[in-house]
Amino acid sequence: MTYVIDASVYVPLVLSFGGGLVKAFKKTKIALLDLTVYEACNAFWKGHAKLNMMSRDEALAACTAAKMLAKHAILYRVGDLNVEEIMKIAIENNITFYDASYISLATSLKAPIASEDEDILNVAPKYGVRIMRLEEVRSVLKQGLT
Repeated sequence: MTYVIDASVYVPLVLSFGGGLVKAFKKTKIALLDLTVYEACNAFWKGHAKLNMMSRDEALAACTAAKMLAKHAILYRVGDLNVEEIMKIAIENNITFYDASYISLATSLKAPIASEDEDILNVAPKYGVRIMRLEEVRSVLKQGLT
């Protein structure tokens, strides 16, 4: 089974496990948007520059881990997606194109989506997409670490 993971789940996974997730990502089919890595690295930047929650070195290490882990996932770019479908989902549900992208990808892959984002949690089920929360994904990935 493939799992679509959005940035709201990817960020805490990277912070919790770092490069230790490589083994789990190799055993589990993880689908990411290239956007996910940008969003994750932006969260790490914000954690350092705006919130003073992490050092510069920690932010850089987390961003590097996020980029490295993405190499072990199935990475989708906007050119791989149906932008008309994404825009339709975004407009019909008054959500961002970003969030609609994750839902569209999960729909096309017939995969569950791992998210903590309220808009995704509320809208994805309308499209028959099963929701997974962070703790459920952690559990799945921990199985891949053994």
